[in-house]
This record gives sequence, structure tokens and C-alpha cells, in this order.
Amino acid sequence: MPEVLYVYAIGRAGHPLPERIEAIDGSDRLQEVTAGALAAFVTPVDGVDFSQAVIDARAKDVEWLGGIGYRHQSVMSALMHGGTIIPLRAFTLFASAETLRAHLETEHERLSTLLDRLEGKQEWTLRLEFDPERWSEALVKRVDSLRALSEEIDGASAGKAFLLRKKLDDEKKRASREAEQQVMAEVESAVLDKLACDTVAETRQQRSGAFPQINVLINRDEESRLVELREALSQRYGSEGVTLALTGPWPPYTFAGRETPKDES
Repeated sequence: MPEVLYVYAIGRAGHPLPERIEAIDGSDRLQEVTAGALAAFVTPVDGVDFSQAVIDARAKDVEWLGGIGYRHQSVMSALMHGGTIIPLRAFTLFASAETLRAHLETEHERLSTLLDRLEGKQEWTLRLEFDPERWSEALVKRVDSLRALSEEIDGASAGKAFLLRKKLDDEKKRASREAEQQVMAEVESAVLDKLACDTVAETRQQRSGAFPQINVLINRDEESRLVELREALSQRYGSEGVTLALTGPWPPYTFAGRETPKDES
């Protein structure tokens, strides 16, 4: 089976390639495929090793997937140092340079507009972490119905208090999701007020049970302002058991979206 092209990202023609990098297949081959003012950054890989059948068969191979993820991210980070890119998801493959160029030509206007939007910007993530015990206590202060129930427990007999505490625990579970979303909305509003940037909030439910987070797209020179905001918000919510973890900069996956489907030709 002939080679196919593993595509990492799309940028502008003339974007500098990193001098030394480990490509997705462990080689040092990183190339540029251009079409007019656009360029795609690729590595030619064995068509069998990266066929859909092999990818599906190795879907549970943690070591292999980890290696793919690490090399993909390393190449992406190196490309980011050279300027603005549209990052693509792992395993974006094209059958040939010709089909890739055709894609760039067809999508030229959309991709160029997206590059302009991402120019000089980076993605950061604010993750909201909730300490179970302290957050549970904070809910009583945040939610009127829980506070009323807690006050009723204080004045109840031992038997009634036992039943009311069970009810309080059940009510806390129901209230927690709404209260988490309220905190997330408050934090997102604070980010927008201070930085006037693009944000995408993801709830715990959207993240399959992981802590909620807010993805932020800011200018490269606004990092210090984001750090200051995180510190201020940490002080504001710390007493409720809420910690804000800031990570980045990342390739702007969240704001680039799923730019190219796998080429089936």
C-alpha cells in the first residue's frame, strides 16, 4: 500500500518548519504541501500502518496511542513557535498531495478567515476543581432551600433530624450540578469582563464527569492578565472549596473546530 499523508496543521505558505522534530512515525520527516497562500504540514506515513483497520485494531493500545499523542502534540507545539496555525486532530490523513491541495483550494476562504481570527492568539484552559467536602458545605450557603433545611435540622428532634439529614444529602446532590454551572458562569463572565476574548465553557456532563472547564482564546501578550485573574478568582472561591487551575498555552483546538475530516479517497 502506498504512503499517505498524516496532516498536523494548516497555516500560511512560508511558515517555518522546525529544524529538529520527531514526526508521528518516529522519523524526522516533516514537510509542507502548499496551495496558493495556504500550507499543510505533513509527514508521509505507511498506508498500512495508518490504515483505518490498524487504527481501529489498536484503539485500546495505550502505549501506541500515547506515543501518537505525544509526537502529534510535540510537532504542533514546534509549529506554533513559527506563527499562527490551525491545529488538526490526530489521525487526519489524506491519500495524496493532490487531494490535500484540492482540499486547501476548496476551503481557501474559510481557512484563511480562520487563520486571521487566530492570528497572534493562544488557547488557555481554566479548570474548576471542586473539593467534595468543602463544596458540600458551601452549597448550604449558596442555595436557599438547603440553608432552610439545615436550619430546620438544628431545631429538630434526633429522629426527625436523622431523616432531614438524609433529605439534605439527597437535595445537595441535585443542587450541586446547578450550583457548579452557576460558578462556571460567574467565572466565564469575569474572564469576558477582564479580557473581552472568545470563550467556550464545558460542563462536567459535557466532559464525561471530569471537572468543568473554560477554554479561553487570548492574545499572546495577555497571559499575565489571565494569570492575575486566576489568582483573584482563586481567592474569591477558595473558601467554597473551588480551585482554578490554569494550563496552556495550547494549540487552539477548541476554537479551530474539526477542520478536516479523514480523506476517504
